[in-house]
Amino acid sequence: MRIFRDLDMVEQLGSGIPRILRAYSKNCFVFGDSYTRMVFKFKNDVKTVEKTVEKTVEKTVEKTVEKIITAIKENPGITINQLSQITGLTRRGVEWQIAKLKEEKKLKRIGPDKGGYWEIIKD
Repeated sequence: MRIFRDLDMVEQLGSGIPRILRAYSKNCFVFGDSYTRMVFKFKNDVKTVEKTVEKTVEKTVEKTVEKIITAIKENPGITINQLSQITGLTRRGVEWQIAKLKEEKKLKRIGPDKGGYWEIIKD
């Protein structure tokens, strides 16, 4: 296995198995006649991870939408580029968020891109 060391693909020869055994039991190794299989199970339940990711995404989207709405309230003539700078999103990301707000009937564009303004639609 020295080839992996020569190619800088490992930190240190012979350190992997002891580290695996510290984190997992010997049961993670399955030996066959012509193969060795290692099974590393996730420590965190996948559903827990999915829920955490979902909640984080929801909160982030809510904060981003809040930034967009606040910026539009302060300056109805604000541009996509300015919103991009405020939110930290790409221009395309802002366009996507605005399209969602329009679809939800929360935002409307009055007039052309140049010289027009945004109107927030109240519920």
